[in-house]
Amino acid sequence: MLLTISYENGCDYCMAAHSFIADKRSQVPPPVTDAIRAGTRIPDARLRALSEFTRAMLQKRGRPDRQDVEPFLAAGFSEKQILDVVLAIAVKTISNYTNHLFDTPVDAVFKAREWKPPAGRALTASGEARR
Repeated sequence: MLLTISYENGCDYCMAAHSFIADKRSQVPPPVTDAIRAGTRIPDARLRALSEFTRAMLQKRGRPDRQDVEPFLAAGFSEKQILDVVLAIAVKTISNYTNHLFDTPVDAVFKAREWKPPAGRALTASGEARR
């Protein structure tokens, strides 16, 4: 979830840090983190539902459609966990924006998972995706 939020917010620092943590501590399978980092389809259905719902919440500014919520619930998540997604978006967005404001350099320990937006998704200074 935190990696998806950081991807959508275009945070280079958090993408590197959360990729490293997912690899080393959370034991998220590399094909999952690599798919999120590339903006491609996540191979694990449950994690894909979580990521897609999180993305919908961000892109629709907290106003998901029923078609966004139903796959999330069908994947085994609860309505209470929708609020967990809201909390994660709030906390991670504060972190992402802080890193944007101060151009936080990626720590050496996270360098192996350094990230830049995929081609065609680079962000302009105003934060809009360049196509």
